[in-house]
Amino acid sequence: MSGTIRVGLGHDTHRLGPGELLVLGGLAIPHDKTAIGHSDADVLLHAITDALLGAAALGDIGYAALASVASAYAAEQVQHKLDGFGCLVPRCEQ
Repeated sequence: MSGTIRVGLGHDTHRLGPGELLVLGGLAIPHDKTAIGHSDADVLLHAITDALLGAAALGDIGYAALASVASAYAAEQVQHKLDGFGCLVPRCEQ
């Protein structure tokens, strides 16, 4: 994939329910609602991870055996995979 410009688009949504923390971008924010999901339901990191997977044509987070792990761990695993392909992520806009 080296030398090729690729663009990925990620999207994620989760229901909100009663709780004490809302996790966004790996940060646990005190809140009276929490996102409901199989993992920590971090919609920001899920969307970024899906965008990276999509740009590399590696499917999405639900099919990459990453659906139930911590969002930061999933993003890190995808970054390691992209590093192995020689991919550079120059910027991420969300």
